[in-house]
Amino acid sequence: MKKKKGKKYGKLDRKLMGIGILFLLPAAVLIGFTTVIPIIWNIVLSLSNWNGNGALEFTGLDNYMKLFSDTATLKTIRNSMVVAVGSTVVSMVLGILLALMIYKMGKKEGSVFRFIFYNPSMMPMTVAGLLFVFVLAPDEGLLNNIFGAMGLTSLQHAWLAEPGLVLGTLAVVSGFKDSGTIMMLIYTGVLAIPEDLFESARLDGTNYWKEIRLIILPLIKPTICMVLSMNVMWSFKTYDMVWTMTQGGPGSMSKTAPIAMIQQAFTYNKFGYASAIGLVFSALVLVCIALVRRALRSEAYEY
Repeated sequence: MKKKKGKKYGKLDRKLMGIGILFLLPAAVLIGFTTVIPIIWNIVLSLSNWNGNGALEFTGLDNYMKLFSDTATLKTIRNSMVVAVGSTVVSMVLGILLALMIYKMGKKEGSVFRFIFYNPSMMPMTVAGLLFVFVLAPDEGLLNNIFGAMGLTSLQHAWLAEPGLVLGTLAVVSGFKDSGTIMMLIYTGVLAIPEDLFESARLDGTNYWKEIRLIILPLIKPTICMVLSMNVMWSFKTYDMVWTMTQGGPGSMSKTAPIAMIQQAFTYNKFGYASAIGLVFSALVLVCIALVRRALRSEAYEY
C-alpha cells in the first residue's frame, strides 16, 4: 500500500502563504490581547480571591461552590434568561413579520418604512432606555395616558415597578429595539431568492401566504439560524438597558447577571467571585447558542 504524498507547495505558494500570515498577524495579536488573554485571566481569577489591590489568593473551586449555593446570584442568572428569551422571541417575530411585509411594498414605500423601522436599532441602548422610561412612567407616561384616553384604565400599570411585569417589559423593549436589525437581515435573505421561483408559484395560483410557507421560510432558514444565534448573544447583554431603565429594581426583581457581576467586582471588590459569575454565564450563553443551532439545522439549497 502506497503512502499518500503530502501536498507540495511551490515557491510562489509559500510566498503567498507568508504574505497572508503577515497580513493576518496584526489581527491575531489584537484578538489575543482583547479576547484570549482576558479569558485566560478570568479563568485564573475565578479560581482565586482578589480585591484589586493585594496579592492573588488561590482558592480552587470555592467561588463556583459559593455561586451555586447563592440563591440571589442564581436569581440574577434566571432573570437574564427570562429577559433574553423574551427579547429574542419579540425581536425575531417582529423582525420577520416586518421584513415579509416590506418585501411586498414598492421600492419607494419600502425604503421609507425600512428607515422608520430600523431607526430604533441605530439608537444607543441607554438613549432608547431613557426614552422608554418616559413612555412607561406610571402617571405622566405616554402609554398609560393613551390607555386612559381610550377608557382602558384597567390596563394602566407601573410597568417598571411591578414585580410581575418588569422583566416582561424589559424583554419587550429590548426586543423592539433589536427588531430593526433582524428585519434588515431577513429582508436581505428574502431578496436573494430568485424571482423565477415566485413567478412560477404565481402561475400555479399560489397566494403570498403560501409563498411564505413553501418558498421563503424554507429557503431563508439558514439566514434565520444565523440571525437567531446572533440575537441570542445580543439578548444576554442586558446591562445597559436594564441599568438605564430600572437599575435592577424594584428591589432586585430585575437585576441580571451582568449587573450582579459588575457590582461584585467594583462595589464589593470581589473580583474572583465576579469572574466566576461571568464564566458560568458565558458557558450558559454558549450552550443556548449550540442548542439553537442544533434545533434549526437545515439543508443548504442551491438555486
